Amino acid sequence: MSPATEAVLFNGLPLLLLASAYAALTGAVLPVLWRDRGRAHPLDWAIVFVFPGFAMASGIFGALVLRDRRPFGGHTWLSLAAVVLALLPALLILARWRDRAFVVGGIGRSLEAEARVSTRDRELGAVAELSNALGRAHDLVGVAQPLVREVTSLLKVALAGVTLVDEDNNESIGVYAELDGEAIEWWPDLRVDLRNEPSGISSAVFEAAPVTVYDVVSSTLVSQRLVKRVGALSGAWIPMIAEERVIGVLSVVSTDTKRAFSREELALLQAITAEAALALDRLRSAAALADALEREQRTADIVRRVRAELDPDDVVRVARVELQRALHLDSIEVTSQGVTAVRAAPLTPGEQFLVDTVEHEIGSALHTAKLVSENARRLQQQGALLHAAQVVTSELEIDSVLQRLVEEVTKLLEADAADCYLLDKERNVLRCAAVHGFDPSLVGFEFTPELGVAGAALAESRPVSADDYQAIAAPVPHDAYQGFSRALVAPMVWAGETRGVLGIGVRESDRAFSDSDVELLEAFASLASLALRNAESYAERTRQARVQRGFYRIASLLGEPLSLPETYDAAALAAAEALGGDFAAVLVQSPAGLALVGGHALPDPVRALELPRAVSEAASDGQVLAASSIDDDERFDQSWRDGPFASLLAIPVPGDGGLVLVFFEEERAFVREDLELAQQVAGAARGALDRSRLFETERTARSLSQQLARTGSLLATELDPVAVL
Repeated sequence: MSPATEAVLFNGLPLLLLASAYAALTGAVLPVLWRDRGRAHPLDWAIVFVFPGFAMASGIFGALVLRDRRPFGGHTWLSLAAVVLALLPALLILARWRDRAFVVGGIGRSLEAEARVSTRDRELGAVAELSNALGRAHDLVGVAQPLVREVTSLLKVALAGVTLVDEDNNESIGVYAELDGEAIEWWPDLRVDLRNEPSGISSAVFEAAPVTVYDVVSSTLVSQRLVKRVGALSGAWIPMIAEERVIGVLSVVSTDTKRAFSREELALLQAITAEAALALDRLRSAAALADALEREQRTADIVRRVRAELDPDDVVRVARVELQRALHLDSIEVTSQGVTAVRAAPLTPGEQFLVDTVEHEIGSALHTAKLVSENARRLQQQGALLHAAQVVTSELEIDSVLQRLVEEVTKLLEADAADCYLLDKERNVLRCAAVHGFDPSLVGFEFTPELGVAGAALAESRPVSADDYQAIAAPVPHDAYQGFSRALVAPMVWAGETRGVLGIGVRESDRAFSDSDVELLEAFASLASLALRNAESYAERTRQARVQRGFYRIASLLGEPLSLPETYDAAALAAAEALGGDFAAVLVQSPAGLALVGGHALPDPVRALELPRAVSEAASDGQVLAASSIDDDERFDQSWRDGPFASLLAIPVPGDGGLVLVFFEEERAFVREDLELAQQVAGAARGALDRSRLFETERTARSLSQQLARTGSLLATELDPVAVL
């Protein structure tokens, strides 16, 4: 074989094959590098351009060998060995066709991987440092502050802030934020309505995933009021999730340029916020535990104070004061039905639990207090009834007894007023005998038994209550009962006989009478009936004793030889004692009319009064004149109405033309027995006067006889001669 042929076969053709291999290799790696040109390093381009340069050089040398038919450099086999050695890299690369991408871009990827590793190391260091800082945090700001600073440092953003989400996902509350390295003072006062206000925070909360907005100014997903306030251009909101619940949101905002947050940055933010979420959840759990302990302590303290009170009003007062102090309430209403707490800020679930617990305890305490109060009230009622019974036995004057009873019943039943009416069956009227809390002028007022609550109580023979006193169809016709809203009246019954009614009244419309009130008033009415019976028995015995004293006095007059003036005075005394008068006068007929001849304790102003026509007519007609109320009696003029007496009884002395006047300082209603007694007194007085006149006649006759005897004796002495001598 000739040298030329060897040069072509073993030098020229191998060079062309080498050029083709590197040309093919260039066509294989250049598109890969171009496709990844963004991350390609200049050295990667230099390496790729080696392949086409090798191909061109090999092709040129192969063409020269084929043209000159001489081996390259004059050494056929040496050149062939060089070509084979140069062909091996290309063949290896072509053999690993799928891994050709590693041949190009390796430097850029290596540098990027190195940078990524450095970033990861820095991020891991930041996360580790943040974890240490979060582990030392004792409050929300202690968690939010290092988180914000790490985020602004790692992402090179101007603003980062943390907000906390409430339990119901209704509101997000600012915790801590920094703008350009300075704490934002208004951020802790930030409140974001998650349900009614669009915001990146609410989107992150309800989607439970990171939310990014490249242009926040034109976006409808963010809160424009916050955008304007911080001057935001781009933003990202990362939810802080703990136990499958969003407890907070990390807001990251760019204020200098618009910025798109990469997935790596969002992943880093999620990793950081996950650490912060754990710290927040730990603080929340610790705070919840501390709050629960504090709540239990406050609850125990309030319950202890509530249980210490035994009066229902004090229970309500203590509960109101303690709850308002513990929860800083604006207002609170505590009733037996429940507790209504009002505060500008809604109550937290723990605070509401405290209110519910205290509300339940208030119900128990009120029940206990009511039982204690009811027992105390019943003891008080029993004591009052005992005291009333003592009044009944100690007081025998009917007016005093009834007055004491209405005072006691008003006090015991906590009423505003009480009254007692006595039933006059003959006249069919109820007459007011005693009042307490009413106008005293009501005493003596009379009305028919069909009117008012008293009429219903008498008709039904049981206590009757009127819940709307002003709506009664036929009320008692007196202004004293105006303004009362409720009334309770019980009949006074003794031995099956109704003696009158005992009633109480209240002005407050919310006061209702209980069954115990009805029972107590009924017991007082029974005591009043007993007191009335005892007082009447005492009055009857007193009257009988007074009558007996009067008749004894008159009998004494009949049995003693008294002068007529002494008899007049004694008759006045006997009449006053028999009829219970305060003073008395005796008048007899004279040529000038009735003349005052005797009296008992008669005041001088009364002695000077001129007798009215009615009194003179009573003497001439022989009819007893009874005036129960001088002030209202038209038969007497003003001088008699101004006298020191209120009632008058004029008793004519039969067959004598004289008159006995008995005066009473207090008004007195005269009954038939009084008039009959007056006639008996008049008869006894006439007997005494007749006896005195007879005595006066006998004494006058004796005196005349004695004078005649002395005169006869004197004359006989003067006519005797011896006496004359």
